Amino acid sequence: MEYVLKERIGKPELFTGRKEELAFFLQWIDDIKEEKSQSTALLARRKMGKTALMERLFNITFHNNGRIIPFYYEVQEIKVWVVDFCKDFFLTFIYQYMAFKTRKKEYLDPVEKSDLENVIQLVEKEGLTYLLELIRSVKHALEHESIDTLWLMVRNAPRTLAARRGEFIVQMIDEFQFLNAMIYRDKNVSNDSKMEDLAGGYLSTAESKVAPLLVSGSWVGWLMHELNIMLPSRFKFKFFRSMSEEEAVEMVFKYSGFFNVPVTEETAYLIARMTEGSPFYISSILRSNYREKNLTTVNGLTATLEYEIFSDEGTIKSTWMEYVNAAFREVNQINAKNIVLYLCQHRDRLVTRKELRDQLSLDMTDGELEKKMTALIRADIINKGQSSVEYQGVQDNIFDKVFRGVYEKEIRDFDAKVIGQEIHAAFETLKTQYHQLQGKLNYQKGYFAEFLILNLLKYRARKLNERLKSVTRNLPADFNFCAYGWVWRYDGSMEHGQNFNVDIFARAKSATDYSIIGEVKNRESKKFSQEEVIAFMDKFDHLKERENLEQVIPFIFSLPGFTEEAETYCRKTGIACSEDVSWLE
Repeated sequence: MEYVLKERIGKPELFTGRKEELAFFLQWIDDIKEEKSQSTALLARRKMGKTALMERLFNITFHNNGRIIPFYYEVQEIKVWVVDFCKDFFLTFIYQYMAFKTRKKEYLDPVEKSDLENVIQLVEKEGLTYLLELIRSVKHALEHESIDTLWLMVRNAPRTLAARRGEFIVQMIDEFQFLNAMIYRDKNVSNDSKMEDLAGGYLSTAESKVAPLLVSGSWVGWLMHELNIMLPSRFKFKFFRSMSEEEAVEMVFKYSGFFNVPVTEETAYLIARMTEGSPFYISSILRSNYREKNLTTVNGLTATLEYEIFSDEGTIKSTWMEYVNAAFREVNQINAKNIVLYLCQHRDRLVTRKELRDQLSLDMTDGELEKKMTALIRADIINKGQSSVEYQGVQDNIFDKVFRGVYEKEIRDFDAKVIGQEIHAAFETLKTQYHQLQGKLNYQKGYFAEFLILNLLKYRARKLNERLKSVTRNLPADFNFCAYGWVWRYDGSMEHGQNFNVDIFARAKSATDYSIIGEVKNRESKKFSQEEVIAFMDKFDHLKERENLEQVIPFIFSLPGFTEEAETYCRKTGIACSEDVSWLE
């Protein structure tokens, strides 16, 4: 698949996990053509992967080239005059629409994106003349600075075009909450001209079934407040949770390989568990600028995480402080710090406003406290409970350590070294759990089998050529392990609308060397059957054709071995196979 929209995650293969969310939203997009999808808000704090997901959804939808046209726009966190915003919003939509219709990806990143006359010429050149009326209408409103009419026209452009053409458009608007915070009626963007109700214009637009919206926001409490007040009942909420343990481990190994930061099976497990599957934390640890970073030992992990939590250069600390500083601009800092620290201390349960007043001796009315708590919720540094008078600390292993490291010493006698000791103790506890699980095949040679083999192929297989060949049956006579340009899983189900997943895809750098397409089974006792071999070969044939591979071998690693029928089938058809633990060492 060609990724026509450059994804900010970097190399497309760095996109990890999120299979459940990706499947959900691909189905949601597919349902648009049946007019069944309702506008939805995707909610999570910064760096949890929302933008990566939306950009991937755009690329998949564009690649599928079906009845649904993707439109992606990010509202920037910078002050902008509404006329300039409307022009940029509209031209982004028109250029993306033209790119989809013409299949010319250069329209997704035009050199010049402000001249409507140039767009008119391009539309005529591409034979999309039905766009001219809309473009000229917007051009007229821009020239006359008819702000309300202009916003109405550009906001409704996707819906209007879809309805007139009998088409379907998915509108993906990233950082939606900034519509009411960063756009100004006055050209000089003076503070008294902020358009604090701009998002409210979507009240009817969001109900469109031919052009529904998928919006996201990194300020969860803020965006939910805006949607509930200005767009009640127009959006469903979809919360972006942390990744599963398996996906977290996969991300650790993938980032370890890509950024050349060694980890062990043990420390990969520790990172996945300590971060509770947060892609933000995993990425921050693996990409930390800590000079003495060593992620192969508990002491190294502790030192790296301490750096990320305590250092002003740490990504974890600097990101959380954005949220904290936003909250403290609105509320009395001392009381707010006391409240957050208390909730961190008791984050395993709900706390009432009465308890906060009593325990912290807060000299304020219930209404004043409610206002303060609302500000802290909107800044995402505390959570709202089930009722309007209950609150809870952020459910996170790491936030409370960041917050305490910055503020606890202001309020009580406190030595920040305690936090480092807590981190080390937590890693040691996880290490004990890991060793308790070592006896279970699924957690050592099984659970990590895929990742161990992938890493082996990427880094050491060439050096271990003779040894690996000696424990692998049915290899071609001229086969040798080689340098591979791509080594990872292959997941084609999302892009192609079918269940198509391959555990190992190692593409040889040289066309004269053999690439490898492989299957890994990590179960404890059941041997690999002939039926499973046949199912794997069906995937092998599909991937070989899709990737246009000539020199490629099928390979199956099955820790418990193979049935007699499967062994015979592999030998007759030339399928390389092994159950030797050398592959996992």
